[in-house]
Amino acid sequence: DPRRQQPFSLKRKEQYDQNLPAVYVQVFLTSRYYLLQVINKTLKMKTQLLLCVTFALLSVSAAMTCPGSKAYIHASCKMSVAFKEPCSVVETEMLARVAGKAGWTDPHNGGTYSVLSQTSELIKAKRLTGNHKYTDLFDFTLSSSADGGCQVDACSESQVTSVIDFSTNYCNLHDLYCGTKDGCPIVSSDLTYTETFVSCHQNDKSKCVPKSIASV
Repeated sequence: DPRRQQPFSLKRKEQYDQNLPAVYVQVFLTSRYYLLQVINKTLKMKTQLLLCVTFALLSVSAAMTCPGSKAYIHASCKMSVAFKEPCSVVETEMLARVAGKAGWTDPHNGGTYSVLSQTSELIKAKRLTGNHKYTDLFDFTLSSSADGGCQVDACSESQVTSVIDFSTNYCNLHDLYCGTKDGCPIVSSDLTYTETFVSCHQNDKSKCVPKSIASV
């Protein structure tokens, strides 16, 4: 008789309804567990990446030297340059340009370069602007790369209060190694390089070599 089975069916339905909350809780707890596992792994990966980046920046900062400035607020350029050529070739070309050998002249407004001190690993120099009003100091720190190339950490700083320098500090450095691909005059070596900026917000290559010189 269906009427006799009805109470039994209702009873099973009541038991099923009572178990539903427990099922939902179990599904929620399981989902939360796996979600927390994913979040934990993601955070670990991000932390490891952050540590790697921080270590790399600290390594560059540790190797780099800067001349300093008497001006508390001043423009500057800090960067790392990787050359395919060995350091002996890079150093020879940069010093030749500083000395104005083979008729080389500063393409950036005709400034005047001078070496202050020099070792096999560190070049400290200065550049007087073409109008003879400002002098910037800069350092090149050279180290040999494992692939036979040269790693150069470069830093140029203005010596007067300044914020915007129209890429002057960048050009102070760039013009001593840039090659024909950038329209730069060279002395004897057309260097191959890659620039990585550490702190050099104004780095417009077009400011370093006027079009009239680049087109020659």
